[in-house]
Amino acid sequence: MARAWRQSKNRIVKNIFCFGCLFILPLFVLAVVVYSKSKNAETPSVTDEVSSQNIIESTQKSFYLIVLIFSDPTKSATRKAIRETWLSTSHQNMKHMFVVGSKGLAEDVLNNVLKENSSHHDMLILDSVNESYISLTTKVKKGFQWLHSNYHFSFLLKCDDDSFVRISPLLEELKKQPQNYLYWGFFKGGSSVFQKGKWKESEWFLCDTYLPYALGGGYILSSDLVEFIAKNGPLLQQYKSEDVSVGVWLSPLKIHRVHDVRFDTEFKSRGCYNEYLITHKQSANDMRVKHDSLLKTGKLCPSELRVRYSYNYNWTVLPSKCCKDFNPDLP
Repeated sequence: MARAWRQSKNRIVKNIFCFGCLFILPLFVLAVVVYSKSKNAETPSVTDEVSSQNIIESTQKSFYLIVLIFSDPTKSATRKAIRETWLSTSHQNMKHMFVVGSKGLAEDVLNNVLKENSSHHDMLILDSVNESYISLTTKVKKGFQWLHSNYHFSFLLKCDDDSFVRISPLLEELKKQPQNYLYWGFFKGGSSVFQKGKWKESEWFLCDTYLPYALGGGYILSSDLVEFIAKNGPLLQQYKSEDVSVGVWLSPLKIHRVHDVRFDTEFKSRGCYNEYLITHKQSANDMRVKHDSLLKTGKLCPSELRVRYSYNYNWTVLPSKCCKDFNPDLP
C-alpha cells in the first residue's frame, strides 16, 4: 500500500516537472531572444554600414549609374576634394558612394569615418574588410555584392580616390554604349604575371600572361555583370590585383569589351587631354586645378600634355600581341 502511494506520488511529481519544463523552456528561449535583440539595439553593428538615407533610397529609387569610389579610411581630405570638384554638381539618376574597410581600424579613425558618413551620407563601410593592398580584391567583390543586394541600377563605375571623372560627358557617352553585358574601360593584355614583390600572384596558373582586363583606375560594368560577380563570388578565385581579378572572372563570358583611350586609368597618367573621361593618379590639388579649368574654360586641361603614348586594343590577335601599336595620334 505504502509502495503504491510512493509510486503514485513520484508519477505526480514527474508529471508536474515535465509540465513545468514544457511551460518554462519556451519562456526561457523567448527571454534569450528578447535579450539578444535588446543588446543588438544597444550596440549597433557597423557591418556594411550606410546611412539611413541610403537605405531609404535603395528601397525607393533606381539609378542609371552608381559610382563606387574605393578609398582609404584615413583619406578624408581626398574625399573632401572629390566632393568639392567632380562630384560637386548633382546628376539625375546618378549616385556615388565611397567604399572603405573598417576591420581592425583604430577607434579614433573609425569614429572619424562614422562622423564623416553622418555628415555626408555617402559612405559604404565594410567591417569585414581590412584596409590593405592584399585585401583590395575582397573589398571590390564585397562592394559589388552589397551594391547588387541593396540597389537597383543600370551601370556601375568603379574608380579609385585618386581618379578625376568628368561625369556629364561620361553619362552622355555611356548612353551610346551597349546597355547590357558592358565592360568598358582601358584594356590591357599580354602582360607578364608578377612573380615577386607585393604584386606576386602565387595563385596564378592560367597562362604565362594576364588575361585582358580593364585597368582599375576606372571602369564601367553593366548591372548584369555585377550580378554575375556578386552571385558567383564564393566560387571566384581572387588575385592580388582587383582589376586583373575582374578580368579573369568575366573572361569566359560573351560580353561587350569596349577599349576606350579616353579612360586614362593606367598606373601612371598618360598626361592631360581634353577628351579624357577619367584621369587616374591625381592628387587633391590636381583635381582642383582640373575642376577650375573646366569651370573657367570648359576644358579639362589648362594645356594638353603627353607623358606616355596610348594604343588601340587589337581584339583580333592573342593578348601577347594586343597592345603593341602605340599611336602618337591617340590621347
